Amino acid sequence: MSENLSREIAAARSELLQLDEYKIELDVSEAQTDTPYFHVISRISFTQLNPGSFHLDFIGSQVTSVSIDEVDIPFSYDGARITFAPLQPGKHEIAVAGIGIYSTSGEGLHRFRDPLDHETYLYTQFEPADARRVFPNCEQPDLKAKFSIAITAPETWTVLSNGAEIHVQPAGDNSQGTAVKRVIFATTKPMSTYLTAFIAGPYHHFGDVFTGPDGKIELGYYCRKTLAQYFDFADINTVTKQGLETFPAAFGIPYQWGKYDSVFVPEYNLGAMENPGCVTFNEDKYIHRSHTTRADAATRANTILHEMSHMWFGDLVTPKWWDDLWLKESFAEFMGVWASVQATQYKEAWQAFTGARLSWALENDQYPTTHPIIAQVPDLEAADQVFDGITYAKGAAVLRQLVAWVGEDTFFAGARQYFSAHAFGSATFADLLDALADASGKDLHAWSKQWFETAGVSTVQVERKEAGVQLTQLGFDPATGAAIVRPHLIQVSGWKLNSQGVLARSAQVHVELHNELFIPWEQLGGKVCDAVLPNDGALSYLKVQFDPDSREAFLRYDVTDALSQAVVMNALWQQVRDANLTVAAYLDFVQRNAELSDTSLLAQLLQTAVQSVKRYVPAARREELAAALLQTAFAQTEKHSEDDDCGVLWRIAVANLAPFVPAVGDRVRELLDTCENQVIRWKLLGALAAMNQLVDDELKAELSAHNSAQDRVACLEAKSSVPGTQHQTLANLLDPTAEYSNLEIAALANGFMAATTPTQARAAFPNFFGELDRIWADRSQEIAERIIYGIFPRTEINLNQPNLELPVQRAARQWLVAPNHENALVKIVRDCLDQSYRDSHVQAFNA
Repeated sequence: MSENLSREIAAARSELLQLDEYKIELDVSEAQTDTPYFHVISRISFTQLNPGSFHLDFIGSQVTSVSIDEVDIPFSYDGARITFAPLQPGKHEIAVAGIGIYSTSGEGLHRFRDPLDHETYLYTQFEPADARRVFPNCEQPDLKAKFSIAITAPETWTVLSNGAEIHVQPAGDNSQGTAVKRVIFATTKPMSTYLTAFIAGPYHHFGDVFTGPDGKIELGYYCRKTLAQYFDFADINTVTKQGLETFPAAFGIPYQWGKYDSVFVPEYNLGAMENPGCVTFNEDKYIHRSHTTRADAATRANTILHEMSHMWFGDLVTPKWWDDLWLKESFAEFMGVWASVQATQYKEAWQAFTGARLSWALENDQYPTTHPIIAQVPDLEAADQVFDGITYAKGAAVLRQLVAWVGEDTFFAGARQYFSAHAFGSATFADLLDALADASGKDLHAWSKQWFETAGVSTVQVERKEAGVQLTQLGFDPATGAAIVRPHLIQVSGWKLNSQGVLARSAQVHVELHNELFIPWEQLGGKVCDAVLPNDGALSYLKVQFDPDSREAFLRYDVTDALSQAVVMNALWQQVRDANLTVAAYLDFVQRNAELSDTSLLAQLLQTAVQSVKRYVPAARREELAAALLQTAFAQTEKHSEDDDCGVLWRIAVANLAPFVPAVGDRVRELLDTCENQVIRWKLLGALAAMNQLVDDELKAELSAHNSAQDRVACLEAKSSVPGTQHQTLANLLDPTAEYSNLEIAALANGFMAATTPTQARAAFPNFFGELDRIWADRSQEIAERIIYGIFPRTEINLNQPNLELPVQRAARQWLVAPNHENALVKIVRDCLDQSYRDSHVQAFNA
């Protein structure tokens, strides 16, 4: 089966065809039954420009007929591609009838049954290339077309697509005697196949209208009926309206897609997806059954605005191929943060970005498989893997640097020119660069080559001299070995300890750093500076290596500015990962900041603290360091209730750390006994399960009391966390016939790792590397990645020989040199092996 599609084949098809319109008939009227199948007819109107053959993409059960210009033709179907005899140039319509398969992996047409009320919900997720799992098409972003969609579904269901509903027809009864309707939607403007959306089910509806200078936009908000009571309509609606007011003004083009629906769906693989007129969101992330922290609400606002900005960056103008994925994702990442600060109450968005998102980028950019922001994407499997921290967060950080270089007004002037020139079409980076160069009057080619066409991270090193501070840019492109000499327009600040015992900014200077730069003390407020902070304000993308005095000051004292604090936190965390700062020193820093008022920063700080204990401390020291942090955690839970942001975050930290300290089981149970927050309860139960201090009846009782989909997944993870269950959990994970959803696969993998030590995990699955190719072949890419990343053998050094290569590392190297592995799978193993080597190195440093 030829599921993968190369860039060359897609380019050849693009040269051959000009698409006009898809007419899609989707029949999901039997979705409430046990049938795994649905029916679809796809009619594609197009012009063949030149002689030649092409194929259609469809991953389904069966193709029942193919006709061209209303004449049935012979065809071949291999489960992924439909091929037929070459056509003559000219206008044609090809009609394909097929039978598709409902998904439980979050790819294609996902079917979910709510265990609380037994209702069935459908939604689609297509990026980068899963529309072919629902309807036959030309699955590539540059072959845009209009879409006329009709969906047949049970009469009582809500049915949505990209266009507005324009007509509903009775369609008889299904096999169960349930009345059925056919819903017809307005024809869309030209867009790519991966942006189409099909929603059906008894979704609960909230509605409103946005009235702006360009007229009225109907707003629809949808979620499962059993979650409606938790839906934060006021905040979600407010942020949505703020975005619809902000973006048209910034981009100079009104919103183009008619109505604006936001659909919150279950078992979602992503945070959200920018389907024009019908955005889908991850309900687990953005509908909170218990206390919503400000960090959670701010993240949701950022995501709403990120997806809305795609209505321009990505939907209105789309990359020709996935090499230029960053043309939409980096911009949306940047615009989500920019608009949060510009238009909403969540002014702390750059702090959150500098903490969590930038850490993600830096981690991805230090793997051996890192790539430039403008990536080389040879095929669809590779395309799926560039949805990473480089494409999103590094790209956004570089765009922030670009805005600093050309100015915000100039940046948006260039964007407006870009949209005007390429609306409803496809474009490349060269097109955007030309628009920005025209708007700024600057030649940006050399600048962009340094930033967008090189890989890796550079570090600014700080050295104190008698007369001032020396800054040096260090780093090499891992692909070429060339020194990184990116131009950085940054702010460098001096800090002095004030009478309140807090570091206050004494002076700040804007500088341009290439290789080396000297800054006299006078520009930083005088020689008595207690600390020097390069990249204050996080205007550029780099790591910071403090001088010893500055690092000691930042470890000991707070700073008066939250964004500066985020820069400091990120820099210190990178030093832990680079084995330049001990985990013990970092955990002392975390405990000193136990009550950060910015909960986005506190959440990031606690996440990295737990990660440092799990990955970067030898087993012999893990309990000691976890116990010290747990003392602070328990103290914070006594001080803050579970209805307080700080209390929520520290209770989660207790659950994550407790399995390393068996003696705290009684205190964990005390927390559980007084806890009403269901999310936290499951985390505490999971901790007790991993500590083998829980009986199975307790999990059964908890599940029977609630039994929502979220509860079921949490219970599965907790059961799989009990020591001694690893063999059964592994058997469940590796059985390709087992009907586990994407979230259940993740829960099983998490439980397996919690239930075992590295030695026990290797004993349970000694042939891990021998099974990798089979796992990859038997599963969809999404599920295979969840399994392989989830249970990749962990690192545990031998303290007697801390620098000795571990068996898992040797086995991974041997697997990599063997031939005939899929490229996308090789990338996963290379990244995991590199992470293992880093873990060993940092564990040895902390021995």
